[in-house]
Amino acid sequence: MRVKICAIKNETELETAVNAGADAVGFLVGQRFPSQDFILPEKAARLAALLPPFVTPVLVTHLTEPQEILELVNKTDILTIQLHGGSTPEQTVALRKTFGHAVKLITVLHVGLVPDEVNPPPGSFEASSDAFLLDSFDPATGKVGGTGKIHNWQNSARIVKAVRRPAILAGGLNPDNVAEAVRTVRPYAVDANSALRPLGELDPKIAAAFVQNALRAFETQE
Repeated sequence: MRVKICAIKNETELETAVNAGADAVGFLVGQRFPSQDFILPEKAARLAALLPPFVTPVLVTHLTEPQEILELVNKTDILTIQLHGGSTPEQTVALRKTFGHAVKLITVLHVGLVPDEVNPPPGSFEASSDAFLLDSFDPATGKVGGTGKIHNWQNSARIVKAVRRPAILAGGLNPDNVAEAVRTVRPYAVDANSALRPLGELDPKIAAAFVQNALRAFETQE
């Protein structure tokens, strides 16, 4: 049972996430699509160094080429990477060969609003990925992640049962719906971003409620 808060941009948000009880925090570095949540590698490194023990920093990136990602790892010293840019199976295999098992690789699957809509197929990534993150795809904008929209949770539940890797649920999660999401999908972890920032900055009360409600739902399903 794990909870991640994504798109940490400054020390205030970092402190808010840690105080809320997050197990992991995401730093968006390496941008290829429009987003206001991205920060420079140097800032991600500085923020990650401030984390207390047992809170994991996660490097969330749009980059796909192994050499580019290696440079980010060297600049940030963050050893968990969330591949949010549509990496191919070949690129993920190349990353695994580059890093071995010193780095954890999380492959993002784009789950649609209709049943059985998921891209890419998870089977081709299982051998090279340590986990999957199931996130929403908004067909109206083409945006993946940070959409504030939920997807078809029944679809995600089928993926969780089918794959042999831990599955992290994301996409439009908030304090009001996370318990139902956990009961429906039964993921390894949950991840939230935009719903915790109604005014742009991470809200302490909303972040704390999200973590508490998620953990309570995890405990009741065990």
